[in-house]
Amino acid sequence: MKKQIVFILAAFISVLSVSCTKDDDREITPDTPDVSETQFLPVSDTRITVGPEAGTHVIKYEIVEPTGASVTAEAASGTDWITEINTTSAYGEVYFTVSVNSGNESRTADIVLTYEGQALEFTVTQEPYASFTISVQESECTTGMVVWKVVPPDPELTYVSMAVDKATWDSFDSYEEYIAYDIEYFQEQAAKRNLSYEEFLEKYVLKQGEGTYSAEDLRADSDYIVYAYGMDAAGNILTDIYYAQARTLPVTPEDVVFKLSVEQNAEEWTLTISAVPNNDEVRYLMDVYNGTNTPEAIAESYQKMLDEIIYLLPILGGGTVYDYFMEMSYQGEATSTPIDIPMASEFTAFAVAIDVYTGQIISNVSMLVCESEI
Repeated sequence: MKKQIVFILAAFISVLSVSCTKDDDREITPDTPDVSETQFLPVSDTRITVGPEAGTHVIKYEIVEPTGASVTAEAASGTDWITEINTTSAYGEVYFTVSVNSGNESRTADIVLTYEGQALEFTVTQEPYASFTISVQESECTTGMVVWKVVPPDPELTYVSMAVDKATWDSFDSYEEYIAYDIEYFQEQAAKRNLSYEEFLEKYVLKQGEGTYSAEDLRADSDYIVYAYGMDAAGNILTDIYYAQARTLPVTPEDVVFKLSVEQNAEEWTLTISAVPNNDEVRYLMDVYNGTNTPEAIAESYQKMLDEIIYLLPILGGGTVYDYFMEMSYQGEATSTPIDIPMASEFTAFAVAIDVYTGQIISNVSMLVCESEI
């Protein structure tokens, strides 16, 4: 028994000696991972926000201890606005393309990158364009013109802004169909001017920044739609269509009377009419009717002639209705330019007030029956 006790004691001393030696300065640490293990890590934020415009974006990643396998990537099933996902252009980068978000709300989809059984999920949110602000400038609207102001959601955004009569607007089943109608018109106009579609858009159609616009030569007392939507020079539609309703003013009759006198020039076969209106604010026309008739018949005949002129103005490149009648009409006491003497023994000189925006007669006819001196 004595030997056994000595042996146990010696073993215990030996253990104490090993555990307490000053020469052993090793530290006991937790187990560390094997550094040779492959790791697939995100570099880009896993929540990515992109703007509303079409464009290409990048997702970045890194691989610790790569094996030589390929990275794959795909968007969530049913996502049609994320396309052209490219994993091979550059190491550590995946490129993807988004189409324009022309809606009013943001949209979100996931893109999943996979490598050696490891997956990284990135959530992509595309913001919408904010809506246009369209306000009708009612104080500036006339019998033949509507005026509206457009504030785009982005000062850099290019856009279309036009007006159309409400009956035409209502005849389309969807906004997409109406925009297609616009595009067809733009293409036709580009062809007429021997311009490419893109050149025509840049030169005649697209606007940028806040602006006030007008549409002229409209019908009086009628409803119109003024609208705007984003479009780029390539013809891509960038936003929804936004609109407001406007209305032209009714034609207001004027109770005006003209005192007329006529001077004939037999040598040149011309005459001039002098008129003194009892209202110096109105615009009016002076002319000669071949023969005699009632004021109502003369007004009806003269309006038909004016309507023909209005119809031909765009064809002849004569400017707007307003421009034409402002140039041709008189105001206050005035004398007409020389007028050819009618080939009749009697003729009727007359004056009538005119709405310069529409070319519509707005007063009774003042007239003077004359005998020809020729």
